[in-house]
Amino acid sequence: MTALVWFKRDLRTDDHMPLLQAAKTGAVLPLYIIEPDYWQQSDVSLRHWQFVGPALEQLNQQLTALGQPLLVIKGPATAVLRQLCRQFSISAVYSHEETGNLWTYQRDLAVKRLLHELNIPWQQYRQFAIFRKLADRDNWFNLADNWLKSAPAPPVTRLPFIAAARWQLSELAPQRKTDLPLCTTMQSPCEAEQTFDSFLQVRCTDYRRHISLPAKAVHSCSRLSPYISYGQLSLRRLQQQTFLAQKQSTPAYKQQGLQAFFSRLRWHCHFMQKLEDEPAVEFFNMHRGFDGLREYDFNPALFQAWQRGHTGYPLIDAAMRSLLATGWLHFRARAMLVAFASYHLWLHWRPLALHLAQCFVDYEPGIHYPQIQMQAGTTGINPNRMYNPVKQSQQKDADGRFIRQWLPELRQVPDSWLHTPWLMPAALQQRYGCILERDYPAPIVDLQQAQQQARAKLSLWLKQHDKLHWQLQKQAVFVRHASRKRPVAAKAVVHRDQLSFNW
Repeated sequence: MTALVWFKRDLRTDDHMPLLQAAKTGAVLPLYIIEPDYWQQSDVSLRHWQFVGPALEQLNQQLTALGQPLLVIKGPATAVLRQLCRQFSISAVYSHEETGNLWTYQRDLAVKRLLHELNIPWQQYRQFAIFRKLADRDNWFNLADNWLKSAPAPPVTRLPFIAAARWQLSELAPQRKTDLPLCTTMQSPCEAEQTFDSFLQVRCTDYRRHISLPAKAVHSCSRLSPYISYGQLSLRRLQQQTFLAQKQSTPAYKQQGLQAFFSRLRWHCHFMQKLEDEPAVEFFNMHRGFDGLREYDFNPALFQAWQRGHTGYPLIDAAMRSLLATGWLHFRARAMLVAFASYHLWLHWRPLALHLAQCFVDYEPGIHYPQIQMQAGTTGINPNRMYNPVKQSQQKDADGRFIRQWLPELRQVPDSWLHTPWLMPAALQQRYGCILERDYPAPIVDLQQAQQQARAKLSLWLKQHDKLHWQLQKQAVFVRHASRKRPVAAKAVVHRDQLSFNW
């Protein structure tokens, strides 16, 4: 008997239930499919491959050490699986469940139909605390808590050798006609365990204090997000080891850092469950009452300036240029970028989401789209967060260390003018080598005016809608997606309208 283990966003052998269960049945054929159509999607970029490629080579080393190397094939999943199932007389296919974008959802439906046609069972296992076909969120916290506390899958110690195929990633690498530049600096795809260990032992001590400071967050944040996104680290094991380390730590500041990290880890599955429950949030406003709010005011010039980091607001521009270079950004800066574009530039969240998805090496659809909508103010259950980029700059990067690192044209500007360079007199611009509009752009919008206009538009929009219907929609969103430990007292009486999107 030969079982096929389909690796997707779970590039590890540790705590891998599909691999364990397949190994119990006999020989195992480990497979990763490079799907050309996936790499053409509008939320994908080759900087993702820049991380995935080396991660695949590392996974191949791990599997080879167990006795059976990884098979990597390029092509449509259905075609590849059809061929292998016949070639190796596959008895069953094993994989983790995936909560991805619409393309992967439809791909999995096609695979399900294929395997049904071939009369081959497909065993899927939970990788995160995400539950399919969940009626509501009333009992989700307990379900998630129990799963995250459950024992990880025991390690597989040996795989019988059945086949090997030579493959070169350079020959299999996906192609795109247009794409973002690759990251000039990016954390190593092959240091997941070392990164986690350095955080537990040392870097966690400053996690709580520095998580929102752009110049320090790059060191003090866990930096585990890409390893979690591509499944190189088991989230269940991360949570359990973090909890244990917190209990064993003597210094109070280390305990506090680990506690703060542990609590943020718990939000991971909460947000992914939103996309699992309602795939439409990838495309449509979570609260459908916001439909039409920003779609028709979209300004391509403002969007392009934001994309390039040329808005004239130093902290905004430094954050975007840092992201373009490294593929990573701390959470506060991510939220600020989306909020600034959504309110001050009045841009719809969908183009913002696609650009940032391509930028983020750690792009995780289930976290990405709900978070984007939360920062854009379209959930109906979260407050509007209109970050003031000047105030944030003065508070979070007072000495300008982060700004000067990513905006070399402002390096000679003193702190007193750094956060508002457009206020410098012409003589000072000349002295510090930063001529406005020549070396650095003037602000593309007036901050105060843009914020006032955004508030006025939101206020007018709410006045134009029926209050009762609006509240019913809001309650429906709360029942479907809000985090809670206890059931809600009264359920929403209105059904969520998928508006012609047939899932």
